[in-house]
Formats: sequence, structure tokens, C-alpha cells
Amino acid sequence: MNAAAGMRRWHFSPGRGAVSAPAVADGGVYVGNASEVYAVDAVTGQPWWRFSTALARIDTTPPAVVDGTVFIGTDDEAGHVYARDARTGRHIWKASTGAPVSSSSPAVVDGVVYVGNQKGLYALDAASGERRWEFRPCAVFARPAVADGVLYVHAGGRDGGGLYAVDARTGEQRWRFSTGREWNEESAPAVAGGMVHVGSGSSLYTVDARTGRQRWTFLTGHYVTASPVTANGTVYCGSWDRNLYALDAATGGMRWTFATAGAIASSAAVGGGLVYVGSRDFSLYAVDAATGEKRWEFPTSDGVNAPAVVDGMAYIGTRDGHLHALRTPVPPPHEATA
Repeated sequence: MNAAAGMRRWHFSPGRGAVSAPAVADGGVYVGNASEVYAVDAVTGQPWWRFSTALARIDTTPPAVVDGTVFIGTDDEAGHVYARDARTGRHIWKASTGAPVSSSSPAVVDGVVYVGNQKGLYALDAASGERRWEFRPCAVFARPAVADGVLYVHAGGRDGGGLYAVDARTGEQRWRFSTGREWNEESAPAVAGGMVHVGSGSSLYTVDARTGRQRWTFLTGHYVTASPVTANGTVYCGSWDRNLYALDAATGGMRWTFATAGAIASSAAVGGGLVYVGSRDFSLYAVDAATGEKRWEFPTSDGVNAPAVVDGMAYIGTRDGHLHALRTPVPPPHEATA
């Protein structure tokens, strides 16, 4: 038996297709599956509540959970965003953005919900759902990143893809960095150390967060749809070329690569000195963050969406309709570098 298989604490199977990447907060795990959102207990896997949006699919990206409220984007034509009580599922509000939003997980900061759709970026009041501003025209399919009063948005438009910096209070554009015409917009930006990292086309780009000027570019062998993650001066990002890359955040120099047998299309997670990443070879891998050495592997029967790692547990949604909770071994203190 694979070493990781014995570490599974529980699994939950709503069925009906793929289970989204999970959001974990305040003892609950929240996922989308087909046209429904499920909330389950993080320790036991027992369901708390289920919310159905009828025909609006919500199985691609996780909900956002902030201050006891779950924010859910759907792909119906009206582009509805729902706010519901995180513990009970009680309805709080529903707002329309005018186009499907399920590909862009909401970002919630300082009482504002930021969400993108096929027409642009929208700022909604977190308490009421009232629209504060919109930023158009651009297509936003990835979750925005928010830092120091600025939204960083990976978007598409008539002149190709780009990374935008937008004032979080007013919606005014500060700068735009072009990623060219050969682009894919699924990669969400990551902000750390005054730099913004994002994947587009077959490259990982890093730009100055204040000016939008390019710092460095790293070319992979295929598309980069995964969102990069950063820890301790290292950027971790997967590619459709089947590799997970660890790059120096300041220079883009390669520290190590880890090869899988399938494309890496979703984001990694870092915790306890390990990097967790799912591959389309139907496995979740736990890799040493400092060396790239494989620690363990958890096989599934279909693709693995982006994991969430919280309090010594890794939670993964899979395309065959399961949510798994896995115990994550804690490495010795001298190895816990990330």
C-alpha cells in the first residue's frame, strides 16, 4: 500500500462530477461540485450544509470564506455572486455581475469582494452585495491578488493578455504589463516581496509591484495555467510540461525541478517544509520544499485540483467527485523551511 494511503483521515463524495479546489476556514471545508456548494467538518468530513444553484456550475474554483461568510461565484448568464453564512448556509445576499464568474474565485479584503467575469472586474460590498465599481473592458478568469491597497489582475483583452494593477478603492488602473498575444488567463497572480508573479503562455513572469516593470521571465516547455505560490524567497509553479519548478524569487534562477507523469495545471500549496501539488497523472505529491525530493504520493482515480494545507492536513478535490482529507507528516525541525 502506498505510504500516503494510510494517512487519509476521511473522504467525502458528493458525486456528480468534479470537486473544486477546497477553501478551509474556521473548522470547515468548502467545495463546489456541479451546481452545488458543500460545507463539511474539517475534522470528521461530516456535512454541515448544501446549497444548490440549480443550473449554475461552480465546480472549477473554490469559494472564498472570510469573517464567517462564504462568497460563491457562478457561471449562469447573470453572473451571480452569493453570500451565505459559513456555519449554517443561511442566505445573506445575491448580486449579479452580468456575465459568468465561476472561473474567478472571489477575493475578499477589507469588506469588499473582488470578482472577475468575461467582461471585467467588479468590486462588491461584502455586507450588502452592492456594486462599488467595475473595471472594463477585460476578461478576468483568475482570482485577483490584493496587497497594500492595489489589486493585481491577470486578464485578457483585444490586444492580448496582461497583468493589471488597479486601485482597490477606486477601480482606477495604475499600470499594465503585457504578456503578449499567446496567452492563457487561468493563472492567478501571487504578490510577495514587492514583486508580482504570474503564468501566461508557456512562461512565468515576475514584475515590480509598484511600477509594473519586468524583473525576469522563466520559460517552461508548455502552458503555465497554475498559479504560482511563494515561500521564503522561492516561487513554486507547475507547468503542462509535467514539471514543478522551484525558482529564486529575486532572479528567476532555477533551484530544482520535480517531474511527474502528467501535466500540472493547478496550483501548489506550501506548508511544513513541503510543497503539495496535484498532477494529471492522477496523484497528489508531497515534495521537499528545499530539495525537490519526493516525500510521498497519494494516488487518485482522476485529476487533482489545487490542494489546501491547514493545521497538519491536506485537503484535495478530484475530478472524479471526491474530497479527501490527508494527514501530513511533520518533517524534523531542521527541514521545516517553508
